[in-house]
Amino acid sequence: MNLIECQAKLYSYVLSLTGNKNDAHDILQETNKSILEKAADFTPGTSFPAWASKIAYYKVLAYHRDAQRETLLFNVETLQEISEKTLTKNGQYDRRLGSLFQCIQQLPDDHQQLLKQRYEEEKSLEEIADLWGRTYNGISSLLYRLRLALIDCVDKSLQLEEGT
Repeated sequence: MNLIECQAKLYSYVLSLTGNKNDAHDILQETNKSILEKAADFTPGTSFPAWASKIAYYKVLAYHRDAQRETLLFNVETLQEISEKTLTKNGQYDRRLGSLFQCIQQLPDDHQQLLKQRYEEEKSLEEIADLWGRTYNGISSLLYRLRLALIDCVDKSLQLEEGT
């Protein structure tokens, strides 16, 4: 993952630590600048998002310090706790998303195509029903069953991964 690919994650991470969209945008820009300046310090083979998040964390701390606000939204201990929980949640999200992609690959080609038409191409159920020569309710039911199967597959995959 590179800087461009992790912008949304970095922004949501900074926002979780600031609680203010404008501040988060400003801090993200400062973070991006620092990441580019420190690119040579990144160790290939390690987690780029984790490295970038650490830089963002220090930018948030500096932002609060430099702003010299009378009342901080969070103290340093609270920021650290939120930071750790956010990074944990991001990791869980990444594992869940990876499992979802694996589960989709296990589906028959026609079911993969249906999911692609609905969620990537954003076709309406009516459009898909016309393309497939099926009823709206039939396509709706099939998508519902596919979503349930994917939820079950992802849950089982994560349980196997965790060894439980």
